[in-house]
Amino acid sequence: MKKNETKTIIKTENNSVILPVTMRVHSLGDGGTKLANLSVNLGGAFVVRGLRLMEGKNGPFLNFPSYKGRDGYTDICFPLSAELRQQMTDQAVETYRQALAQHQSQQMETGMEEPQYEQEPVIGMQMG
Repeated sequence: MKKNETKTIIKTENNSVILPVTMRVHSLGDGGTKLANLSVNLGGAFVVRGLRLMEGKNGPFLNFPSYKGRDGYTDICFPLSAELRQQMTDQAVETYRQALAQHQSQQMETGMEEPQYEQEPVIGMQMG
């Protein structure tokens, strides 16, 4: 297991195991609506990059990789259930909070007043 990474197993309502998932923060946002850029490792077999944790009017949400078509944006990959989407969003928020706390701690140690968000080390948390 890598530094600053924890493991979690995503489960359904009846507690059957879906797969282990690792969330990693690659960079923090710049103070706007984007909170962080993330990637997700699904079961150690498949990685999705380009996830963004965004701040919305109803709280944070996870934005999946997408492309712009004639009818607007279409997700390239996405959870098939609302339950899985919520679990992944919750895990992304927790991973973001840990990365932000570590960043703020490093800023205090180095005496820097202004955060350098886009130069973050990779922070990870795994679900399960």
